[in-house]
Amino acid sequence: MIISFVDDKTEKVANDIAKLDKLCRKQKAHCNADDIIQVINELFAADSCYDIPQSLRPHPLKAEWKGYFAVDVSKTHRLIFRPDHDGDPDFRIDNHKTTKRIVIVELCIDYH
Repeated sequence: MIISFVDDKTEKVANDIAKLDKLCRKQKAHCNADDIIQVINELFAADSCYDIPQSLRPHPLKAEWKGYFAVDVSKTHRLIFRPDHDGDPDFRIDNHKTTKRIVIVELCIDYH
């Protein structure tokens, strides 16, 4: 998939191992930078949302996160993204095979 980030700050953190580790400590997550990088790499390797490995437990979110999706980074923390369908005539919300571009919104968050 084609991956972009919600803002420059999120992209900078995603590309800096020390900042990712700091984020994990701040979130009190049971993961580290390598875990987040592995998840991003698996998303990148997938052709569409349909191809995301089930081991990441991809799932749609509800309430204030409606329209977003999450994958597991650790037992309690998730990476959150939304489809980036602007200008994509093939996109259909009911068909995950058409979601080929995503925007990462959160790298490591416990929304429970």
